[in-house]
Amino acid sequence: MFVKGKYNTDSTALDQRIKSHDKFGSKDLNNWIFKNIQLSGGYSVLDLGCGTGKQSIPIAKTVGIDGEVYSIDLSQSALDSLMSKAIIDKVNNQIKTLCCSHDDIQLALDDNYFDCVVSSYSIYYANNAENIIQSIWNKLKDGGVLFYCGPSSQNNKELKKFHYSILGEEKTTAIGASMFMEGIGKDKTIEIFNKVNTTTFENILRFDSAQALYDYWSSYNLYDESIDAQFKVSAQNYFNNNSIFETVKRVIGIRAYKAISE
Repeated sequence: MFVKGKYNTDSTALDQRIKSHDKFGSKDLNNWIFKNIQLSGGYSVLDLGCGTGKQSIPIAKTVGIDGEVYSIDLSQSALDSLMSKAIIDKVNNQIKTLCCSHDDIQLALDDNYFDCVVSSYSIYYANNAENIIQSIWNKLKDGGVLFYCGPSSQNNKELKKFHYSILGEEKTTAIGASMFMEGIGKDKTIEIFNKVNTTTFENILRFDSAQALYDYWSSYNLYDESIDAQFKVSAQNYFNNNSIFETVKRVIGIRAYKAISE
Protein backbone atom coordinates (compact mmCIF):
# COMPACT_ATOMS: atom_id res chain seq x y z
CA MET A 1 0.00 0.00 0.00
CA PHE A 2 1.25 3.49 -0.83
CA VAL A 3 0.09 6.06 1.69
CA LYS A 4 -2.12 8.81 0.33
CA GLY A 5 -0.83 12.29 0.94
CA LYS A 6 -2.98 14.96 2.53
CA TYR A 7 -3.86 16.51 -0.82
CA ASN A 8 -4.74 13.41 -2.84
CA THR A 9 -8.41 13.74 -1.85
CA ASP A 10 -8.49 17.54 -1.54
CA SER A 11 -10.30 18.90 -4.59
CA THR A 12 -9.20 22.51 -3.94
CA ALA A 13 -5.53 21.51 -3.81
CA LEU A 14 -5.93 19.37 -6.91
CA ASP A 15 -7.48 22.24 -8.86
CA GLN A 16 -4.62 24.52 -7.74
CA ARG A 17 -2.01 22.05 -8.99
CA ILE A 18 -3.80 21.76 -12.31
CA LYS A 19 -3.94 25.55 -12.63
CA SER A 20 -0.21 25.76 -11.88
CA HIS A 21 0.58 23.10 -14.48
CA ASP A 22 -1.54 24.87 -17.08
CA LYS A 23 -0.21 28.37 -16.37
CA PHE A 24 3.46 27.69 -15.77
CA GLY A 25 4.01 24.45 -17.68
CA SER A 26 5.35 24.06 -21.18
CA LYS A 27 3.36 21.00 -22.28
CA ASP A 28 -0.12 19.52 -21.87
CA LEU A 29 -0.31 16.20 -20.00
CA ASN A 30 -3.67 15.41 -21.57
CA ASN A 31 -2.29 15.62 -25.11
CA TRP A 32 0.21 12.93 -24.17
CA ILE A 33 -2.39 10.76 -22.41
CA PHE A 34 -4.84 10.96 -25.31
CA LYS A 35 -2.13 10.11 -27.80
CA ASN A 36 -1.53 6.90 -25.87
CA ILE A 37 -5.16 5.82 -25.39
CA GLN A 38 -6.46 6.71 -28.89
CA LEU A 39 -10.18 6.88 -28.11
CA SER A 40 -13.01 6.60 -30.60
CA GLY A 41 -16.66 7.60 -30.55
CA GLY A 42 -18.89 5.17 -28.69
CA TYR A 43 -16.15 3.88 -26.37
CA SER A 44 -16.86 2.94 -22.78
CA VAL A 45 -14.06 4.32 -20.57
CA LEU A 46 -13.19 3.94 -16.90
CA ASP A 47 -11.33 6.88 -15.36
CA LEU A 48 -9.87 5.48 -12.15
CA GLY A 49 -8.95 8.18 -9.64
CA CYS A 50 -10.58 10.84 -11.78
CA GLY A 51 -10.19 13.73 -9.33
CA THR A 52 -12.03 16.85 -10.50
CA GLY A 53 -12.27 15.71 -14.12
CA LYS A 54 -9.01 16.71 -15.82
CA GLN A 55 -9.33 13.62 -18.04
CA SER A 56 -12.98 12.61 -17.61
CA ILE A 57 -14.48 15.67 -19.26
CA PRO A 58 -12.37 15.64 -22.46
CA ILE A 59 -12.81 11.85 -22.60
CA ALA A 60 -16.59 12.35 -22.53
CA LYS A 61 -16.33 14.87 -25.35
CA THR A 62 -14.25 12.43 -27.40
CA VAL A 63 -16.44 9.33 -26.96
CA GLY A 64 -19.54 11.39 -27.72
CA ILE A 65 -23.19 10.77 -26.95
CA ASP A 66 -22.90 7.08 -27.83
CA GLY A 67 -20.03 6.58 -25.39
CA GLU A 68 -19.83 6.62 -21.61
CA VAL A 69 -17.34 7.46 -18.91
CA TYR A 70 -17.30 5.90 -15.46
CA SER A 71 -15.43 8.30 -13.19
CA ILE A 72 -14.30 6.80 -9.90
CA ASP A 73 -12.69 8.62 -7.00
CA LEU A 74 -12.39 8.30 -3.24
CA SER A 75 -13.34 11.96 -2.76
CA GLN A 76 -17.01 12.91 -3.11
CA SER A 77 -16.09 16.60 -3.19
CA ALA A 78 -13.86 15.94 -6.20
CA LEU A 79 -16.70 14.09 -7.95
CA ASP A 80 -19.11 16.94 -7.17
CA SER A 81 -16.63 19.38 -8.71
CA LEU A 82 -16.28 17.14 -11.76
CA MET A 83 -20.04 17.02 -12.35
CA SER A 84 -20.39 20.78 -11.95
CA LYS A 85 -17.84 21.20 -14.75
CA ALA A 86 -19.49 18.45 -16.82
CA ILE A 87 -22.82 20.28 -16.69
CA ILE A 88 -21.18 23.48 -17.93
CA ASP A 89 -19.52 21.53 -20.77
CA LYS A 90 -22.78 19.65 -21.50
CA VAL A 91 -21.26 16.17 -21.13
CA ASN A 92 -22.91 15.25 -17.83
CA ASN A 93 -25.17 12.69 -19.52
CA GLN A 94 -22.16 10.69 -20.64
CA ILE A 95 -20.48 10.63 -17.21
CA LYS A 96 -21.37 8.36 -14.31
CA THR A 97 -19.59 8.97 -11.02
CA LEU A 98 -18.89 6.49 -8.27
CA CYS A 99 -17.30 7.25 -4.91
CA CYS A 100 -15.33 4.21 -3.79
CA SER A 101 -11.82 2.94 -3.23
CA HIS A 102 -9.76 1.50 -6.06
CA ASP A 103 -9.86 -1.88 -4.36
CA ASP A 104 -13.66 -2.03 -4.61
CA ILE A 105 -14.00 -1.57 -8.37
CA GLN A 106 -14.43 -5.26 -9.10
CA LEU A 107 -17.67 -5.35 -7.10
CA ALA A 108 -18.77 -1.74 -7.55
CA LEU A 109 -18.79 -1.92 -11.35
CA ASP A 110 -20.95 -5.06 -11.51
CA ASP A 111 -21.20 -6.27 -15.10
CA ASN A 112 -19.68 -3.20 -16.74
CA TYR A 113 -16.76 -3.72 -19.13
CA PHE A 114 -14.59 -1.13 -20.82
CA ASP A 115 -12.77 -0.39 -24.05
CA CYS A 116 -10.24 1.66 -22.12
CA VAL A 117 -9.15 2.25 -18.53
CA VAL A 118 -7.25 5.44 -17.69
CA SER A 119 -5.61 6.27 -14.37
CA SER A 120 -3.57 9.45 -14.04
CA TYR A 121 -1.54 9.84 -10.84
CA SER A 122 -3.82 7.47 -8.97
CA ILE A 123 -3.55 3.72 -9.58
CA TYR A 124 -0.90 3.15 -6.91
CA TYR A 125 -3.23 4.30 -4.11
CA ALA A 126 -4.99 0.95 -4.01
CA ASN A 127 -4.51 -0.94 -0.75
CA ASN A 128 -3.28 -3.86 -2.82
CA ALA A 129 -1.58 -2.15 -5.72
CA GLU A 130 -0.73 -5.40 -7.48
CA ASN A 131 -4.27 -6.80 -7.33
CA ILE A 132 -5.65 -3.64 -8.92
CA ILE A 133 -3.87 -4.52 -12.18
CA GLN A 134 -5.65 -7.88 -12.26
CA SER A 135 -8.99 -6.24 -11.45
CA ILE A 136 -8.57 -3.83 -14.35
CA TRP A 137 -7.66 -6.67 -16.72
CA ASN A 138 -10.87 -8.41 -15.67
CA LYS A 139 -12.91 -5.30 -16.50
CA LEU A 140 -11.37 -4.67 -19.92
CA LYS A 141 -13.01 -5.92 -23.08
CA ASP A 142 -10.91 -8.00 -25.45
CA GLY A 143 -8.77 -5.57 -27.40
CA GLY A 144 -9.03 -3.03 -24.58
CA VAL A 145 -6.26 -0.73 -23.39
CA LEU A 146 -5.07 0.26 -19.93
CA PHE A 147 -3.03 3.43 -19.64
CA TYR A 148 -1.78 4.68 -16.31
CA CYS A 149 0.81 7.27 -15.42
CA GLY A 150 2.59 8.62 -12.40
CA PRO A 151 5.80 10.24 -11.18
CA SER A 152 9.28 8.94 -11.84
CA SER A 153 11.87 8.90 -9.08
CA GLN A 154 13.28 12.14 -10.55
CA ASN A 155 9.95 13.97 -10.57
CA ASN A 156 10.14 17.57 -9.29
CA LYS A 157 13.69 16.99 -8.05
CA GLU A 158 14.41 20.72 -8.25
CA LEU A 159 11.48 21.63 -6.00
CA LYS A 160 12.30 18.76 -3.64
CA LYS A 161 15.89 19.98 -3.34
CA PHE A 162 14.63 23.48 -2.52
CA HIS A 163 12.13 22.12 0.02
CA TYR A 164 14.60 19.85 1.82
CA SER A 165 17.31 22.51 1.89
CA ILE A 166 15.00 24.50 4.16
CA LEU A 167 14.82 21.48 6.47
CA GLY A 168 18.57 20.98 6.25
CA GLU A 169 18.02 17.53 4.76
CA GLU A 170 18.75 15.75 1.53
CA LYS A 171 16.35 13.17 0.08
CA THR A 172 17.66 11.00 -2.73
CA THR A 173 15.82 7.67 -2.53
CA ALA A 174 12.72 6.88 -4.56
CA ILE A 175 9.59 6.30 -2.50
CA GLY A 176 5.91 5.48 -2.88
CA ALA A 177 4.37 6.11 -6.25
CA SER A 178 7.61 6.18 -8.22
CA MET A 179 8.57 2.77 -6.80
CA PHE A 180 5.29 1.40 -8.13
CA MET A 181 5.70 3.05 -11.52
CA GLU A 182 9.29 1.90 -11.96
CA GLY A 183 9.00 -1.44 -10.14
CA ILE A 184 6.18 -3.69 -9.01
CA GLY A 185 3.40 -1.96 -10.94
CA LYS A 186 5.22 -2.21 -14.23
CA ASP A 187 6.34 -5.79 -13.49
CA LYS A 188 2.80 -6.90 -12.60
CA THR A 189 1.39 -5.30 -15.74
CA ILE A 190 3.93 -7.14 -17.91
CA GLU A 191 3.02 -10.38 -16.14
CA ILE A 192 -0.73 -10.04 -16.80
CA PHE A 193 -1.07 -8.21 -20.11
CA ASN A 194 -0.17 -9.39 -23.60
CA LYS A 195 1.66 -6.26 -24.71
CA VAL A 196 3.08 -3.48 -22.55
CA ASN A 197 4.89 -0.30 -23.58
CA THR A 198 6.52 2.31 -21.36
CA THR A 199 6.63 5.96 -22.33
CA THR A 200 7.76 9.16 -20.62
CA PHE A 201 6.65 12.78 -20.43
CA GLU A 202 8.39 15.89 -19.12
CA ASN A 203 6.77 19.21 -18.38
CA ILE A 204 8.98 22.10 -17.30
CA LEU A 205 7.23 24.41 -14.83
CA ARG A 206 8.64 27.94 -14.81
CA PHE A 207 7.37 29.92 -11.83
CA ASP A 208 7.77 33.67 -12.14
CA SER A 209 7.18 34.79 -8.56
CA ALA A 210 7.57 33.70 -4.96
CA GLN A 211 3.78 33.61 -4.62
CA ALA A 212 3.36 31.33 -7.64
CA LEU A 213 5.98 28.95 -6.28
CA TYR A 214 4.38 28.97 -2.85
CA ASP A 215 0.90 28.35 -4.26
CA TYR A 216 2.15 25.25 -6.04
CA TRP A 217 4.19 23.92 -3.12
CA SER A 218 1.36 24.47 -0.64
CA SER A 219 -1.06 22.43 -2.79
CA TYR A 220 1.42 19.58 -3.25
CA ASN A 221 2.04 16.58 -0.98
CA LEU A 222 5.51 17.93 -0.27
CA TYR A 223 3.86 20.69 1.78
CA ASP A 224 4.99 20.90 5.40
CA GLU A 225 3.07 23.30 7.62
CA SER A 226 5.97 23.52 10.07
CA ILE A 227 8.14 25.33 7.49
CA ASP A 228 5.38 27.36 5.84
CA ALA A 229 6.77 30.72 6.95
CA GLN A 230 10.35 29.66 6.18
CA PHE A 231 9.36 28.56 2.67
CA LYS A 232 7.80 31.95 1.95
CA VAL A 233 10.97 33.72 3.08
CA SER A 234 13.23 31.35 1.13
CA ALA A 235 11.09 31.72 -1.99
CA GLN A 236 11.21 35.51 -1.77
CA ASN A 237 14.97 35.45 -1.22
CA TYR A 238 15.34 33.25 -4.29
CA PHE A 239 13.33 35.65 -6.46
CA ASN A 240 15.26 38.63 -5.15
CA ASN A 241 18.15 37.22 -7.20
CA ASN A 242 16.37 35.19 -9.90
CA SER A 243 13.47 35.79 -12.26
CA ILE A 244 12.39 32.16 -12.78
CA PHE A 245 12.29 29.00 -10.67
CA GLU A 246 12.23 25.83 -12.79
CA THR A 247 11.14 22.38 -11.74
CA VAL A 248 10.30 19.48 -14.02
CA LYS A 249 7.35 17.13 -13.85
CA ARG A 250 8.84 13.80 -14.91
CA VAL A 251 6.14 11.26 -15.67
CA ILE A 252 6.14 7.57 -16.58
CA GLY A 253 3.29 6.10 -18.60
CA ILE A 254 2.43 2.40 -18.89
CA ARG A 255 0.26 1.31 -21.84
CA ALA A 256 -1.04 -2.25 -21.71
CA TYR A 257 -3.08 -4.12 -24.35
CA LYS A 258 -5.49 -7.00 -23.70
CA ALA A 259 -5.40 -9.30 -26.71
CA ILE A 260 -8.55 -10.40 -28.48
CA SER A 261 -9.47 -13.97 -27.54
CA GLU A 262 -9.38 -16.45 -30.38
